[in-house]
Amino acid sequence: MLATYGFTLGFGFVFDDHVQIERNPWLRSPDGLRLFLTRPFWGFNREQGPLGSNYYRPAFGAFDSLLAHIYGPDPTAFHAASVALHLAVCLLVAWGASRLIRGEDATAAALAAGLLFAVHPAHAEAVAWAGGQPDLLAAVFALIAVMAYLKAKDAGERFWILDFGFWIGPVAYLVACLAKETGVATVLVLVIVEATGWRREGSLGLAIRRATARLAPYGAVLALYLALRIHALGSFAPRNYGVTASMSGAVSYGAALLARYLGFLIVPFPAKVLAVVPVPSLHSFVALVGLSAAVAALAGLAVAAWKGSGRREIVLPLAFVFAFLLPVLRVDAIGGSNFAERYLYLPSVGFAWLAGLLASRLARSPVRRVLAVAGLIAIAGLGVAAAMRAASYRNDHALFAAAVRENPGSEIAHNNLGMALFAEGHLDAAEREYREAIRLLPGAVAPMANLGVLKERQGNLPEARKALEETLRRLPTHAIAAVHLARLSLRDGDRTGAARRLDALFAAGGESYDALTERAGIWLQEGRTDAAVPLLERAAREFPDRKEARELLVKVRR
Repeated sequence: MLATYGFTLGFGFVFDDHVQIERNPWLRSPDGLRLFLTRPFWGFNREQGPLGSNYYRPAFGAFDSLLAHIYGPDPTAFHAASVALHLAVCLLVAWGASRLIRGEDATAAALAAGLLFAVHPAHAEAVAWAGGQPDLLAAVFALIAVMAYLKAKDAGERFWILDFGFWIGPVAYLVACLAKETGVATVLVLVIVEATGWRREGSLGLAIRRATARLAPYGAVLALYLALRIHALGSFAPRNYGVTASMSGAVSYGAALLARYLGFLIVPFPAKVLAVVPVPSLHSFVALVGLSAAVAALAGLAVAAWKGSGRREIVLPLAFVFAFLLPVLRVDAIGGSNFAERYLYLPSVGFAWLAGLLASRLARSPVRRVLAVAGLIAIAGLGVAAAMRAASYRNDHALFAAAVRENPGSEIAHNNLGMALFAEGHLDAAEREYREAIRLLPGAVAPMANLGVLKERQGNLPEARKALEETLRRLPTHAIAAVHLARLSLRDGDRTGAARRLDALFAAGGESYDALTERAGIWLQEGRTDAAVPLLERAAREFPDRKEARELLVKVRR
């Protein structure tokens, strides 16, 4: 595992890392933990304005806050944390395999499952990108919760509820839910285990009573999580990204994604970076394959529940695969890049366990030595492939160049490649990418704003104003566009126009550090210290790592 991902410690921040880590004031705020717990994860980004958010991940926010407080915004520390989390998950996967496959073949199962999980190429995105940590955290705690639950279930003690070890499970489940939304599906895995193994309890009535008692703490945790989530977001999933336009479209899209994810789990090639999957018809081949897989899984579950004596070494891995894929099939609640390799991180735990089961059977073969050598060669090959895929995340240019190659029709990929080129000073190449992004999605906000900033850098102020004005027409809370237009007004000596521009931003619900300090500076030029101080105090409070507002406050108060 270290041979595959150790070199990622030299990587920088990419993509969302620049916003959610480098420019996230909550990470270093003394009030940060409360903010992550009571607001949407992206609530610090005021440029979104009144737009709703479906992301509630306070455990992820707390984890990154801890890293930021200890190491600052050092990418090496964040990447080291990702590698450490992945190592922990690999060990838990190996341990889980040894628990599922008992006897003399347990070692072979654990080794195969752990090694396959360590080098599966689909994990490169989650491990090599600091922004993939929610998947790693959710996996760690979901596995702890499941293993603790199975331990209590298998112990068969009457007073298991008094066992301290049992309560590790519900606590871990809460952290998994708070790390990423997919963690919620952990309880579905537990329900499947109970439903397919009830005969081991003796009778159906006794099995239901015992299962209810064991699951009750997890149900309470789920209720607590839902209450926290709804309080923070306003509803369970307030934002609809409109990827599909009807129920049949949502079903066909979900089915097609299921088929693609299952296929990618088995054959993780070619790489998928910022992939956007087109909406298929309900009668398309890929949608029919996905529907068939879903029907087969439900039919198998029904048969296993009817018999009540399902083999856990088969049921539990399949439950992991399908239960943890369910949350990512609802594309209208996700938006953006709706096919992501990191979404397979938790489902692939089940795939690794199935591989471990197969390895335990092959360990009895007369040609087991030959098979072992072949397996190690395959693991080495997958490790090389995972390392090559991880290398795409070393910097923004490498990541988005790969994204454009693999998804030439992605507006997000072209826009972000343009940003990387802009940062490197390649303005003409950046402009081509921005314009291509706008061509692909004419109503897109980000590439239009970036084009305006680029035109300002080139000195083409009329074109800059035109692009920035269009950005604010599309999204009145876009702080970058408002600040740049205000600065252009100040350059022309129009202080009133600059003030009006920033006031309109605040009225629309937008805000940023630069917007607050620019408006405060205008107030100070007008001799309005009373109006400037509250803005500077707000900037200093919400962006504690920035110095300008604090320095201005010191001067004003002298």
